[in-house]
Amino acid sequence: MNTLFEKAFDMTGKLVLITGGGTGLGFAMARCFVAAGARVVITGRRGDVLREACAELGENTYPRVFDVTQTAQAKDFIRTLEAELGPVDVLVNNAGRHCKKSMLDVTQEDLRGVLDVHLMGAYALTQAVLPQMLARKTGSILFISSMSAYLGMTQVTAYSAAKSAVLGLVKTISGEVAAHGVRVNAIAPGFIDTPMFRQATSADLPRQQKILGHTPMERYGDPMDVGWAAVYLSSPAASFITGVCLPVDGGCSIGF
Repeated sequence: MNTLFEKAFDMTGKLVLITGGGTGLGFAMARCFVAAGARVVITGRRGDVLREACAELGENTYPRVFDVTQTAQAKDFIRTLEAELGPVDVLVNNAGRHCKKSMLDVTQEDLRGVLDVHLMGAYALTQAVLPQMLARKTGSILFISSMSAYLGMTQVTAYSAAKSAVLGLVKTISGEVAAHGVRVNAIAPGFIDTPMFRQATSADLPRQQKILGHTPMERYGDPMDVGWAAVYLSSPAASFITGVCLPVDGGCSIGF
């Protein structure tokens, strides 16, 4: 293979931290980063799930139990992690929580619970990794947004608010750190064929038809589609890309 091409996407030796990395999109991203040569730390609240994921992912993967909603512990968590494995080169804020309810039924606790994961938790970890990245003048931070930040989807007001806020963070944080060699971007997955997605749609044929009718490619995405996008945005190939959100959605967001 062409050496120039290999270098453009090479993540050898880089330390990647993925929240919510034990299942679904997080696991797929971990798999892709490992394939690109990175060392990968996956976090979540269930140690058994993380250990099983790392056993499948193979060498250079590390499970760490951490609840992103415990924002006061974020700096200590990163400090301990970097003392053990070295500085974090890539942070992927992937951990999420869903809430499907009518707006009139969404309580303040529901809203706070979703924002605590997607917004407050991601913000705290980003603050925790940034000092080392700024000092070394290199680093990549990825947020995971959603089609609900682009399209008016009903029954997901809390989730939509959180994922829309993520796009604001990407624009503002990227502007603050760009001159110091740190890049901040996002991915907005479309309808991706994960176990959670199948559980939500398998018995709902009208919903499946509606989703595919709004997706020009007329199929669901594969989790690895999001994984390779994450590798690209974190790799040398994307060294001049910051402050953007890349839809990986089969054309759904064009709003035809």
